[in-house]
Amino acid sequence: MVKLKEPSVCKITKTQIFEAPFVANVAISGDWHISPIVSQSQYEMLRSAFTEIQPELIILQGDLMDSPDQFKNPESVQKLYEWFSMCMSFAPTVMVLGSHDFIEPKKYGRIDENAVLNWQKICSDTGVRLLNNEWFSTQHIRVFGMAQGPDYCLTPEGKHKNNPKVFEKQLGELTFNTALDKANWFVAHAPDMTKKAEQILAEKFDVASFGHTHGGCLPLGIDTLVDKSGGHGGIISPTKRPLPSNVRGVKKIDKMVRIINSGMVATQNCAPRATQYLNFAKAAEINFVQIGTRKPA
Repeated sequence: MVKLKEPSVCKITKTQIFEAPFVANVAISGDWHISPIVSQSQYEMLRSAFTEIQPELIILQGDLMDSPDQFKNPESVQKLYEWFSMCMSFAPTVMVLGSHDFIEPKKYGRIDENAVLNWQKICSDTGVRLLNNEWFSTQHIRVFGMAQGPDYCLTPEGKHKNNPKVFEKQLGELTFNTALDKANWFVAHAPDMTKKAEQILAEKFDVASFGHTHGGCLPLGIDTLVDKSGGHGGIISPTKRPLPSNVRGVKKIDKMVRIINSGMVATQNCAPRATQYLNFAKAAEINFVQIGTRKPA
């Protein structure tokens, strides 16, 4: 079996919110898909990016393991501990679970309870904070991590089931006690949502960030390196829709900034394996957000 070529370049996408003077930096990563094929080079790229950014907070947006089955692989578990410990050596780190992290790969929509327990233990051991509909605050940032349910999952047929109406319903059932003196940040794994869901977020948050899409799953590689336009398109979505919108990039929705991170690896189950070889030049992506000073209301 020929191994897929993983990104050899890490792109740092910079975004600013509020106005100078800037008081804090945030780093966004995710979609590590840790398994035996994820190499040391991805780890080194991540560490190098954090060294450059010097974040006050690191946000990990899910799909950190390729499958709950990887918890049975000591090599994968050791990698996860090493990556988490490295993150915590730079800054407080929070995470949300992604569709690959806690759904049984052979049982459609079934939560792997052992995987959830494993995540809780690893987070307890390393100090990474798992946010399941919870807040976490630093001096300048208040972040809410939303726990998406089994409607955001990979089916046994290798297809993703995303239900934007479920996302909207979950948002409508939550209470957000935002802060007036901090940047209010929403994070979840999968970004599919209705216009109403976008409005709910835009009314409460300054930033909303997501992962899951791998930049469109088939971005044909080099465009993720050279695209400076802030384009949001891709070739194949996780649900196998052609030419999807809103799969990568930074977009302003009213006063809120929405960020979709393309992730660290190219390897994934959402696009046909043969087409993934076209991702030869896909960059790994870290989002770097500078938090400025909020104007008085």
